[in-house]
Amino acid sequence: NFQTCRLVASISHIMAAFSQLGPSQGALSAKVGEAIEAGEKFVEIFYETFDRRRQLIAGLYSDVSFVVWNGHTKSGAVDISTFYQSLPGSEHSLLSYDCQPVADNQGQTTVLVSCEGVVKFDGHSNDQELFSQNFLLTKQGDVWKIGSDCFRFLDQL
Repeated sequence: NFQTCRLVASISHIMAAFSQLGPSQGALSAKVGEAIEAGEKFVEIFYETFDRRRQLIAGLYSDVSFVVWNGHTKSGAVDISTFYQSLPGSEHSLLSYDCQPVADNQGQTTVLVSCEGVVKFDGHSNDQELFSQNFLLTKQGDVWKIGSDCFRFLDQL
């Protein structure tokens, strides 16, 4: 669709610009590419799991992960999973998302994923609610885990 084509064109343009930079910028280009790839896959997996296979959501978090969900704070994969499973069924539709690498001083690969969209919860009004959700993903070996997850409902201006 048009939005996907625009996103791919934008990503291609950004990657081409980074490839024109010097050798030290080549590493940055690789990190941007890795962040984009990880973020795109993550967004698809996270919302599919949350909406249709929530019982598996603990696998996306680690024992040191934390969530702030509209003011409710949970930490650790088990507590986060238990909290999310207590929520009504849902259907998320993303309006936009962005992925970018976060500077690391200790060799840790970290990606910021920012999402905006609408969500409808089972048993609630027919209205969809606007939301914003930000994740910090950390790479642990070959596996990405959510380190931080912050969800907020948004009021329309």
